[in-house]
Amino acid sequence: MTPAQMVAMVRRFISDEQATGFSTGGNMEQPEGTQELLTYLDRAVDDYSKRQAALGDVRLLKTITGSSGTMLPPDFLMLCGTVPVSVEGRVLRYYDDEGTMPYMPVRYFARLPYVTDYGDTQNIPYQRDQEMSICALAAIYALNKHEFNVSQDLMLLGYGAVNNANAEQ
Repeated sequence: MTPAQMVAMVRRFISDEQATGFSTGGNMEQPEGTQELLTYLDRAVDDYSKRQAALGDVRLLKTITGSSGTMLPPDFLMLCGTVPVSVEGRVLRYYDDEGTMPYMPVRYFARLPYVTDYGDTQNIPYQRDQEMSICALAAIYALNKHEFNVSQDLMLLGYGAVNNANAEQ
């Protein structure tokens, strides 16, 4: 799916196919319309990636090989499993005080690529379920701009802050 197709899907989800609520204009300095929907898609990518990483989704696993002082990649979310390293800022530090530890591969959960990293006609390497979840979450953000109550939508996607079973007790 391309970024243009994802924006069109978000527009369908929020019933804005005619671009009346979100015009077709806008730029990075004054995001409105399509640019604003792209911003919501990027925000949805962040939230979706963090949620899936917390659930242990193996599709987000990547490996970095380096030594102490290696900079983390920009898509780094969190380490996978127990490894003898710590993260200080955006720098990887091994627990080896002498610096004699050899290069060791470290697995981590990575964020999916942002929608805005691709041109309008380039295919984004998401799987179908990822596309649908990201578009649905972006649609909720777009609806929230117009101050609709989106708590039920978030609960349906599993992003609710309060568990209903616990709230009734």
